[in-house]
Amino acid sequence: MAGQGDVMSSAEVGRQLGVSVRQVQRLASSGALTQVGTVGRMKLIDARSVQRLKAQGLRRGRPWSTEAIAAALDLLTYGDTDRLSSVERKRLRTRLAGMTAEDLVRASRSRSDVKRYRAAASFLDRVRNEVALTGAPAVDHDTEVAKQFSLSGGPQASVDGYVDSKTADRLIRTCHLIEAADGNVTLRVTAIDSLLTISVVAVGLDLAESLDPRERNAGLTFLRRRLKAVR
Repeated sequence: MAGQGDVMSSAEVGRQLGVSVRQVQRLASSGALTQVGTVGRMKLIDARSVQRLKAQGLRRGRPWSTEAIAAALDLLTYGDTDRLSSVERKRLRTRLAGMTAEDLVRASRSRSDVKRYRAAASFLDRVRNEVALTGAPAVDHDTEVAKQFSLSGGPQASVDGYVDSKTADRLIRTCHLIEAADGNVTLRVTAIDSLLTISVVAVGLDLAESLDPRERNAGLTFLRRRLKAVR
């Protein structure tokens, strides 16, 4: 199975990115790459996540903690946050002011644990109604979101959204979701409460990771505007 279609072995990923297998494992653990299974001790990686990371470029720097990401989302959405002390807020605001959109995407990559599933078409509406939609599905679902990114929505044969772990477990069980790298359901399991409703900043982050050039550019352009506003 490794290396065929949408799945790559750790060794193949290492050759694609020019890094060691150990580094591939670290990237998968940090959320920069999406692990979809294992064969023995070998990790199987979603090829799309490899393509995304290759397009973004590998740079040093650890992803932010969940708390820091949640506070950054507040600052970029509302202009303030009550999650940090005043000193910490000032430090984070300064850090955001000096970042590029690409830096922000990399720093916030641990905001969720991303997994893809295959679902029967009859269950898609049910899943769609129980997640906080993001990316292209959010653009299609909400005209106001579409306007924020100057994108036009279109019928989506897939679902992509944020959920808490309890909801994810229930959807997997009751909607008979089967883990698959080329699945039509993407669940982004998160502990960040502000991601459990549609967040335009999260949509921007996820569009910025899209392999579609138009979507990626729309996401990055939106994030640049928000970062500039922080300054």
